Amino acid sequence: MNTHHQGLPGQRRLRLARGLAVPGFILGLVLLLSWSATAVPAGGAVHLTAPESVARGDAFVARLSSDAPVDTASFFWRGKRHVVAAREVEDASQGRAWQAEILLPAPLEEKATSLSLGVCAGKKCAKPETSREVRLFDRKRPVQRLTVDRKYVTPPPEQAARIKRDRQKVAAALAQPLDEQLWALPLDRPVPGSVSSLFGLKRVFNGQPRGMHRGLDLRGAEGSPIRACADGVVALVDNLYFSGNAVYINHGNGVFSSYLHMSKPLVQPGERVERGQVIGLVGATGRVTGPHLHLGLVVQGESVDPQPLLAPAEQGKQGAAGGEKK
Repeated sequence: MNTHHQGLPGQRRLRLARGLAVPGFILGLVLLLSWSATAVPAGGAVHLTAPESVARGDAFVARLSSDAPVDTASFFWRGKRHVVAAREVEDASQGRAWQAEILLPAPLEEKATSLSLGVCAGKKCAKPETSREVRLFDRKRPVQRLTVDRKYVTPPPEQAARIKRDRQKVAAALAQPLDEQLWALPLDRPVPGSVSSLFGLKRVFNGQPRGMHRGLDLRGAEGSPIRACADGVVALVDNLYFSGNAVYINHGNGVFSSYLHMSKPLVQPGERVERGQVIGLVGATGRVTGPHLHLGLVVQGESVDPQPLLAPAEQGKQGAAGGEKK
């Protein structure tokens, strides 16, 4: 199991209706338990929709809708402005409408009990036209104790420079801009295997605490195919000290997925990939206890839990499932 985590043409639609099919945790409740705030600037009403509460460690969808033409929207969250393109849609109740959507994180380390989410139409607006509070709550995060090769608990001094370079490579990959929304919810499951380690577990290696698990471990047999969870552009392919053979994919508007511990990557940096495309094979490279896939999801620079955003297991792509060695 994993023990480490650090302009395309065309506008893709975010299919929120599909997200309602996702069981568990919060995504299936995003619309059912959402609230809507409204402002009426010159030109038309602007509505903001988002969940009332979010678990720390999760990501959620926020949406602006307007009954007047809007080309971009600015979302204000955790002291940052996020600008995304809007698109014209058909609204059953309003007829023509314009919408913009974004995926936003509620980091594990966030101490606040609630945060303000604001939105305005346009990319140069100075402040939100409307805003609301989003409450934050905690999930229980159990402790997981593992035994791994000693060099992955206390790396040899000669590996320090490599580990530093690895972190720099990942940071550079996650900084690559892509102002197209290429992801749609729910995300495809990259392998059909069940979950072996949850996101947010507190890890103890060889008796030594080593932070939290920043991804979701999925069981898979050595050599079984790994598929991209959404359309995107490959941002990084490399062999990293802790992560082994890794692939990072940029899905646009601040959303990245990572696939760690591969036996063999099958894509190249800069390559455009489609949802469900095989991008590599399951392996046991890096700091692991056996073959599996570590799936990571980074949203606006923060690691979040992929599980609430994944399609149900039965909807995942077909492939060989396997047990993880202990």
